[in-house]
Amino acid sequence: MGARANTKMVLALAITAVLFSCSSNTEANHETSVPVESQPTVEVNEPVKPTEPEEQLVLEPILIIDRKQIIEKYSDTAPRKFGERMEGIISGFIPSGKQIALTLDACGGSYDRRITDYLERNKIKATLFISGKWIDSHEKELKRLSESSMFQIENHGKSHKPLTSDGRSIYGISGTKNIGEAYDEVMMNSERIERITGRRPEFFRSGTAFYDDISISMLNDLKVSAAGYTISGDGGATYSRSKIINVVKGAKPGDIILMHMNHPESDTFEGLVGAIDELLESGFEFITMSEALKDK
Repeated sequence: MGARANTKMVLALAITAVLFSCSSNTEANHETSVPVESQPTVEVNEPVKPTEPEEQLVLEPILIIDRKQIIEKYSDTAPRKFGERMEGIISGFIPSGKQIALTLDACGGSYDRRITDYLERNKIKATLFISGKWIDSHEKELKRLSESSMFQIENHGKSHKPLTSDGRSIYGISGTKNIGEAYDEVMMNSERIERITGRRPEFFRSGTAFYDDISISMLNDLKVSAAGYTISGDGGATYSRSKIINVVKGAKPGDIILMHMNHPESDTFEGLVGAIDELLESGFEFITMSEALKDK
């Protein structure tokens, strides 16, 4: 073999040795090149446990408060139900003892102050559902009532209409004609009550207490509870004193009584006083809607 061939062989052996040395150093230094926090924590010879799936993030529903969003969501949806007894309307509650909720609607401009004075004197709690029509004539009185520990102020609508998405009527009263008007019926009066009282209502009772299913869904979006009732205590301020007493004194724990505070010409005041006297003697406690639905 010539000198040139010997030189080539020596060079090849040298290169091979260098490559083998580099490969060995790379493998030897591999662990030290991995950051400590990324090294496996499993001990030698211990079986590797399967990786548990990451906990999924559960998002709360987005609160829709924008009028445009409400219209976009419901404008192409037709209502299927209309009434005062349907899913989503609060009709009664689970009591803790002999509890009932007295609610008084202020629908129009008149005011029977004898009712609220009597309740305050006798420390009887009530939830007052106030319409925009009533506020027009009694803004200062609303402020005063909101400062009483006996009363909870809630929303009875800007114009005292059934809450509907298609304008259907009940008792000769036309409902809100579309979902945009339904939004205004709720939110405009809610904002007005908040400006006067410093507190935003959490319950809404429509004029006539009738709703359609689209409007109830809208209230859910707005985080507002649709208030119904179990006992019509004065029949829209049409019952006689004796009938009011007979109807209201039959209340059971968990009932929501609906009566009116804007008909001084009616028998509502006398009937209410008579019925309350009997209920108190029977051991009943009157609580607000918030107290009735707390933690439920």
